[in-house]
Amino acid sequence: MPVITITTDLGYRDPYLAMVKGMIYTKQPECKIVDVACSVNAHAHSEGAFALRSVLPYFPENTIHLFAVKFLNSSKTIDDLAVDNTRYLLTKYKGQYIIFPDNGVLTLIDKGFNEPVHLLYYENEKQHSFYLRDVFVDIACKLIDGAPLADFCAPTPDYCKLYAFETFATPGNLQGMVLYEDDFGNLITSITRQEFEREVGNKRFSISLPSSNITKIYNTYDDVKIGDVVCFFNSMDLLEIASLGQSATKIIIKKNVLSKYKIDRIIIDIYD
Repeated sequence: MPVITITTDLGYRDPYLAMVKGMIYTKQPECKIVDVACSVNAHAHSEGAFALRSVLPYFPENTIHLFAVKFLNSSKTIDDLAVDNTRYLLTKYKGQYIIFPDNGVLTLIDKGFNEPVHLLYYENEKQHSFYLRDVFVDIACKLIDGAPLADFCAPTPDYCKLYAFETFATPGNLQGMVLYEDDFGNLITSITRQEFEREVGNKRFSISLPSSNITKIYNTYDDVKIGDVVCFFNSMDLLEIASLGQSATKIIIKKNVLSKYKIDRIIIDIYD
């Protein structure tokens, strides 16, 4: 049974996502459709990239991932970052297909990405206006039917490469970024368990937040009282900040014009 996943900012309130799924089922009745994250913040393609990166290890070979979150660009970002929302690409990464706009998602998923990339053919601008339905679904069906790649795409060495903020250490601290806010308001950071153990180890530390000062890493949400802030390493071995029973975002992250997608710096001060 073929599997198609969808990552998009279309959401569930409007009929657009149902149109996409209906077309898939019409063309491939035996197909299994999985929603990875369909309410990604509008144009927050790095958020969508994190969601897709997180689930890739759990899907079988030849799964087809439709990534439909565009970078909100302008003529300036086209020139400066080489983002081009009119180009659609295809790659096979770790045995799975990814179909996506030319917006840097591959290197956001894996900074060392080095697999062949193909430029998709599509016929007209009408298809471009609803590319997930009118371009991506068609390409996914061609892959399922075993059509030769040369029939609908061509290799390209040119595609946008964007890189996520990387955790880094100084003699006195470890700095990371909030990568993702889930529906519970929990904040998932870029700081891995391995980085924390290497840089902090058994030393004293503190994470200064607007609402509190964290000096302990817990094992789970249940280790604190309702309303308390808790930091622990989640199932992806990433440092997560939460507040039991309420949204951590409201009490931790001070949103500003530079935090359009609720992203902010996390600094762990380390003491000898």
